[in-house]
Amino acid sequence: MVPESQETKIVVVDPQNPKESDIKLVADAARSGEVVVFPTDTVYGIGTNALNSQAVLNVFKAKSRPPDKPLILLIADPLDVDKYVMAISRAARHLIEEYWPGPLTLVFKKSALVSDEVTAGGDTVGIRCPDDNIARMLIRFTGVALATTSANITGKPSPKNAEEAKESLMGRVSYIIDGGQVKLGVESTVVDMSSEEPKLVREGYISWGELKKKLENR
Repeated sequence: MVPESQETKIVVVDPQNPKESDIKLVADAARSGEVVVFPTDTVYGIGTNALNSQAVLNVFKAKSRPPDKPLILLIADPLDVDKYVMAISRAARHLIEEYWPGPLTLVFKKSALVSDEVTAGGDTVGIRCPDDNIARMLIRFTGVALATTSANITGKPSPKNAEEAKESLMGRVSYIIDGGQVKLGVESTVVDMSSEEPKLVREGYISWGELKKKLENR
C-alpha cells in the first residue's frame, strides 16, 4: 500500500561540520515518531524512533517493505548495544571493538526493549553503529536507537546520495537530510552472533573471510 503523500522537507548538512540545530530538528521529528531519511557510511537510511511501534510500522509503509522483513537498529555509541540485547559473547565483543563504528551489523537475541514490530516477530535483532557524523549525531539527539533500513522502495537499489533517496521517498517521509555522497556506497556485512557459531547473513563491505580471520586470531 502506497502511503498518502506528505510534505517532505530537505535539510542540507555539511558532512564534515554538521550544524547541530539542523540535526536536532530532524531528531525531534524522529523521536516523536516521524519517519526520516539520513546518510550513513554505507548507504542512505530510512528510520524512526525504535521504541515507537506505530512509527516503526510507518517505515515499512513508506518503503513498501513486506512486514516479515525485519529492520535493524542503528546506535550512536558501541556501548549502547547492551540496552537492546540479551547477551553479548566474547566473539561479538571482539568484532564490536574491531569494527564499530563501521559497516558491520551484528545480530543478537533481543531484549524486551525491542518490539516485535522491529524484528518482524523474531527473537533476534540486528544492530550497527555507523561511522558517520550525521547519522550518529541524529541518533544521539533522538535519544534512542533508530529502527532503520535502506532508504529506497523495496526492490530498488540502495541510495548513495540524497538525490537517489528523493527519487524513492519524496512525499513518503517527513525529512530527508542531504549530507552528500556516502563514503562507502556498499551495504554493511551482517553476521548472526545470536548462537555459539557465528553465521554470515549477508556479505557487504567487509568480507566474510576477513571476519573469520579476526575471530580465529582473537
